[in-house]
Amino acid sequence: MRITKIKVKNFRLLKEITVDLEDDLSVIIGKNNCGKTSFLWILDKFIGNGSSQNTFDSHDFSTEFKDELKFLVEEENNEEAKFQFLGISLKLFIEYEDDDDLSNVGNKVLMDLDLRNKTFVLAFDYYLPEDNFKNLRRDYLRFKSRTHYKENPQSFSIFLKNKHKKYFRISCKSLFYDFESQEVIEDEFVDLKKEGIQIDRIINFKWISARRDVSNKNSDKSLSSLSCKIYKKLEIDDENPAIEDFKNALSVTDESLNEIYNELFKEVISDVRKFGGIKQNESIIKIVSSLQHQDLLAENTTVMYGLESPNHSLPESHNGLGYMNLICMIFEIKILLHEFQKKEAEKPSDINLLFIEEPEVHTHPQMQRIFIQNIKSLLKDVQGLDGNKRNLQTILTTHSSHIVSESKFEDIKYFKRSENSVISKNLKDLEIEYSNNRAYYKFLKQYLTLHRSDLFFADKAIFIEGDTERILLPSMIRKIDQESLLEESPDSNKLLLSSQNVSIIEVGAYSQIFEKFIGFLGIKSLIITDIDSTKNGACPVSEGDQTSNASLKFFYGKDKKLSDFIALSSKEVESRVLKRNCETSNWELNPNGNLLCVFQTEEINSDHKKYHARSFEDAFFHINSHFIKSKSLKEDGAFNEANPFESLTKKHLKIFLKNGDPYKMAENAVTSKPSFAMEILLNSLADDEWNIPKYIKDGLQWLKQN
Repeated sequence: MRITKIKVKNFRLLKEITVDLEDDLSVIIGKNNCGKTSFLWILDKFIGNGSSQNTFDSHDFSTEFKDELKFLVEEENNEEAKFQFLGISLKLFIEYEDDDDLSNVGNKVLMDLDLRNKTFVLAFDYYLPEDNFKNLRRDYLRFKSRTHYKENPQSFSIFLKNKHKKYFRISCKSLFYDFESQEVIEDEFVDLKKEGIQIDRIINFKWISARRDVSNKNSDKSLSSLSCKIYKKLEIDDENPAIEDFKNALSVTDESLNEIYNELFKEVISDVRKFGGIKQNESIIKIVSSLQHQDLLAENTTVMYGLESPNHSLPESHNGLGYMNLICMIFEIKILLHEFQKKEAEKPSDINLLFIEEPEVHTHPQMQRIFIQNIKSLLKDVQGLDGNKRNLQTILTTHSSHIVSESKFEDIKYFKRSENSVISKNLKDLEIEYSNNRAYYKFLKQYLTLHRSDLFFADKAIFIEGDTERILLPSMIRKIDQESLLEESPDSNKLLLSSQNVSIIEVGAYSQIFEKFIGFLGIKSLIITDIDSTKNGACPVSEGDQTSNASLKFFYGKDKKLSDFIALSSKEVESRVLKRNCETSNWELNPNGNLLCVFQTEEINSDHKKYHARSFEDAFFHINSHFIKSKSLKEDGAFNEANPFESLTKKHLKIFLKNGDPYKMAENAVTSKPSFAMEILLNSLADDEWNIPKYIKDGLQWLKQN
C-alpha cells in the first residue's frame, strides 16, 4: 500500500497543487518560498502531531481564498447561488495490492466493491459549512458596522483572524474514486470520524524539521539526549540481550551502592530515629539506590568524537555544526524508524510517511552528497519487531544543488512559483517530452544531475557556447550594471543583474537540446550564440548565404536563410523574443515570451567602420580595435614586442593593426580562446577600456528586466 499523489487546495502558497509520490523517495526541489515548507505543514496539521487539535490560523488560508470569501460574504445578491466548498483541502490518493492486509481500512474506507479498483482517496478539509457561512456573514456585517471598522480595509482579515475557528470545521472522509474516469466523486463519501476510523492506523506520519536543535556551545548535549531517546525506542524489545545486560548491571550496581549508602548516611538516619514516633523505630528510614536506566542515559551519557589517537576523544560540542547536524539527523531518523516499527503486540500502520526538511542545513557540499547517497540504504527494509517489513515512503525537500546532483532524476519533483500559486512538476515527465529523441533526454539527464543542477534553483538562465563567453560574462554583467547605475535615477528600485539569481550554462552549439527543459522550468532564458555564416564552408557574413548554426535553425525555422537572420538581428530585441506554443511544441515570435536568442549584428566601431561579425572573436576585435591597438603598440606607434596578448600570433596581430580585418584576425590569430579571454581581463585596468559586442549587451539588458 502506498500514497501515489497528494492534492492540496487553498493552503498558504499552495492554491491548488498535485504532487506525485514515488514508492520510496520523493525529492522536492525549488527556490526559497516556493511552498515546500507549506507542503510539510498541511500534512502535519491533518495527519501528524498537529492533527489532534485545531492548529489552523487565518494565515493558513491562501490569499486568493480569503479574497474570494470576503467577496462572497460582502456580496448582497448571492443567496440563490449554489453553495460551493469553501476551505482548505488535502487529498491523499492511495493504491493497494491484492496481497495487502486491508483490515485497517475495511469496507468503510474502501467504498468500491469492484476488484479492479485498487485506489481509495482520503480527504481532509478545514471547511466552512453552509449554515456556518450564513452565521459568519451575519456576524461579520455586524462587526463591520461598528464605527472603528466601517472604513477599515483590513476589517475582514481582522475578523477572520479572531473568529475563523468559530465557523470552520475539520472533516475526514473517504471519497469514492471512479477508476474508469479516474475522477473523485465528492458527493459520495464516508465520514471517517463518525465511523470511528483511526487515521493513524492507516497512515503514520513523522517529520524532521530543518530547525534541528544543535549548536556547538560547550553546554550543548543535543546528541547525547537523542541517544536516550533511541534507547527508549529500543527498550520495547524485551528479547534484546543488550537491554537485559544493561538492566542487570544496574541491579548489581544498586546492591553495591546500598551498602555504601548505609555507611554514608548512617549519621542522618540515626538522627531521624531519635525523633521517634508512637512506637520505637517507627520513623526508621533507608536510603537505597534506584538507578533508572532511562534517567541514567539522559543525564550521564555523552556522545564523544574519536580522534586518530585511540586514547583521546572530544565531546560533541567540540565538533562543527555540519557534523553535529548530520549525526543529529541520523539519530532522529533512527528514532522515527523505531516508532514506525511498533511493538510486537501492536498492529502496524499500513503506510509510514517520513518527511525530512532541508537536510543540507549547516552542512558543506561533500556532506550533502554523502547524505543523499546513503539515505535510501538507511531507510530501506524497515522491519517491525514481528519481523514483517513496514511500508515506508519518504519525502525530502531541498534547495541544495549538491543533493540534487546525487539524486535519481526520476525521484525529483520541481516546485515552481508562478504569481500567487505553486505548481509541481515531475522531472521524469521530461522523458515523454523527449520521446522522439532519446539521446537528447539521456544527455540532459546526465548533464543536469552531474554538472548544472543549480539551474533548478535559478530565476533566470544564460546558455553560452564556450570558454570565451564563460570567462568574460561576469565582467560583462558588471559593466551592464555600472552603466545602469549611471543611467538610472538614484531612487530606481531596479535590481542589478549581478544581484539576480542567474545560472550560466555552457552548452556549445547545442542549446536546442535544452529547449524542452527551458519550457519545463518556465524561467526567463537567454541563448548567446553565433550566426555562423557559410557558403560552401565558413566565410564572412558579407559573403555567406546560409548559417550552420543548428540552434538558430531550430528556434527560428529550418527554412530560414542567412539573410533572414541578418534582417532579424537588426530588429528591436522585443520583436525577437520567443515563446513555446504548447499545442505545436514550436517556438514562435512573441514579445511576451521568456526566451531570447542573440547573435552577431552589424556594428560601427570607433573608427566609424561598419562590420557584421560571424563569431564572438571577430565581433570583439571589430568593436574593440582601439583597445587592442592601445595595448599592442607603444606610445611612438611601434609594435610592443612584449605582446600582452600571448594567445594572439604576432604575425596576424601586426596585420590586424594595419588593415583592421576582424574576420581574418579571428580565423588566424587566436591560438587559445580561453587564454585570449583571460588576457582581455588581465589587460583591463578599468572596466570601461573595452566594449561589449552589441548583441550580447542587448541580450543582457533584456535579461536584466523583470
